[in-house]
Amino acid sequence: MPRFARRPAHALLGLGLLGLCTAAAQARVEEGWYVATRGEAVHLVLGVPDTDETSLDISCRPGSGTLDLRSFIGSSGLTPGEAAQIGFEGMRVRAAFPGKAVANAASGRVDVEGHGPLALFERVARSGRPFSLVVEGARHIISPAGLAEPYATFAKACAKG
Repeated sequence: MPRFARRPAHALLGLGLLGLCTAAAQARVEEGWYVATRGEAVHLVLGVPDTDETSLDISCRPGSGTLDLRSFIGSSGLTPGEAAQIGFEGMRVRAAFPGKAVANAASGRVDVEGHGPLALFERVARSGRPFSLVVEGARHIISPAGLAEPYATFAKACAKG
């Protein structure tokens, strides 16, 4: 086949691949921050709404001023029940919530849950800068985009009366 005859075929193949890549990119939904209520608890969630895709779930009982946190990014080297912590690290802020490693039956991984005061996470949430969710052997970089409004709603519900 002459060289010039192959060009239209290559162009069509390239356009087809571009179309497939574009469709796949459009189908993927990015995670974001949202507030949910489950039972008596209020949750600030980083994930994809209406799915099981969650990186972080922070909950409180209204008016308690105390948070329960659970990461869903896995870990490395932890066994269920072992002491662990959920950490947040940013440019000018760090916060650590002590807790323990917990088995995640759905993913088959070991995740981490922690506990601590609302004021500790407030410094991270109000920094306005990207930060990392850190557990033993895993790190997830988080954008503060879209956090301000859900966090304000969550913090108002959780703050001590």
